Amino acid sequence: MIMSLGGSPEPLKKSLSLYNPERIVFLASHDSIALAGDVLKSCARKPQVNYEITENPNSIFESYKAARRCVDRIMKADQPPCDVVVDYTGGTKVMTAALVLATIGKPYRFSYVGGDLRAKDGLGVVIDGHEKVYAEMNPWSVFAEEERRQIVTLFNSRRYGAVIEIIDRCKQNSVPEEILLYLDFVKPLAEGFMNWDLFNHSAARKKIQQGITALDFFVKRWPNPDMEVLQRQLGALEQYLTELLEHTDNLKTIHPILIDDLLNNAKRRMEDSSFDDAAARIYRALELYGQILFIETVGCKNNEVKPEIVPEEIREAFTVKYLDAGKGTLKLPLGATFEFLRYMNHEAGARFFANIKEIEKIQTNRNNSILAHGVASVPKHAATVIWEIVTKFVGFENSFDFPKLP
Repeated sequence: MIMSLGGSPEPLKKSLSLYNPERIVFLASHDSIALAGDVLKSCARKPQVNYEITENPNSIFESYKAARRCVDRIMKADQPPCDVVVDYTGGTKVMTAALVLATIGKPYRFSYVGGDLRAKDGLGVVIDGHEKVYAEMNPWSVFAEEERRQIVTLFNSRRYGAVIEIIDRCKQNSVPEEILLYLDFVKPLAEGFMNWDLFNHSAARKKIQQGITALDFFVKRWPNPDMEVLQRQLGALEQYLTELLEHTDNLKTIHPILIDDLLNNAKRRMEDSSFDDAAARIYRALELYGQILFIETVGCKNNEVKPEIVPEEIREAFTVKYLDAGKGTLKLPLGATFEFLRYMNHEAGARFFANIKEIEKIQTNRNNSILAHGVASVPKHAATVIWEIVTKFVGFENSFDFPKLP
């Protein structure tokens, strides 16, 4: 047990007689430590006893430091948290508050000794002999609401890893049913969006579907218009992921929907100030746009082009530059892909070279990035310019974001 020591010894005696601990760590002051001998008389067996003294029982900071030392003693003893009881009955109000703050993040059990009869017409201390142990006086239920609020803030900032970590910690403790069911839908949503950002679309859809099911159950128990909006938003995203996986045969083939996904991913990276990641995604969207147009126009991929189908005007130059001698086919990079399209009279090829100066800036910024061939970082301004050029060039219109928790 960890116990705050002070005030009347009778409530603490009541607690010790009930729990009969093998070890006690007292949070005490210089004045209250003298009570320990009287309190320990109620123990059926002789426990191991340690003391941590607060230098100022009316200072929350000093008392908190002492309370943390109590926790450290328990942790060093490698005691299973489920076997630890925290009794915050005794001591000054500041000491009890400090003890609660120091232990609330641990999956301990909590106990408080009150009574059914008090002095001063029910407003004073518990009258000896009328003590009652309240074993369910767990302050975690209150703290869990604060954790929930922090989860909302982190989730809406797309810090999904931190959200998952906090939820796992919360679930080690006894929390109110409403908060528990809330966490049951938030965690799979956080896992789903985290997988989506990593382009693991199948896992993302599975987790989002789990989150939708858990959210539906939550809303039935606690109807909320804001949560109903969230349900509709999640339904639309789940449908988008389903279409993406269907159009790409579970990401085995390319499809224009992937361009939208890449650019929306890039937009999120820009909002998170990850400009190198954003630039890489934007450049890939431009490459993918060219690859898709090439397949639609020519009938083959741009990395397996037979030399004889290349327009005669550029065939020799392309063969010298891009021939894969082992396969006997050409592998065309971005510029060559659009040059081929231009010779095929495709309007995108003409547009590409009409904007060649801007596109060359994109290539320069991308090549200089530490995520490509250089050691520099992409500045915000450069990422913004790249975004504007590419989204306009590919005709990007399907902009969406992950929903936020209300």
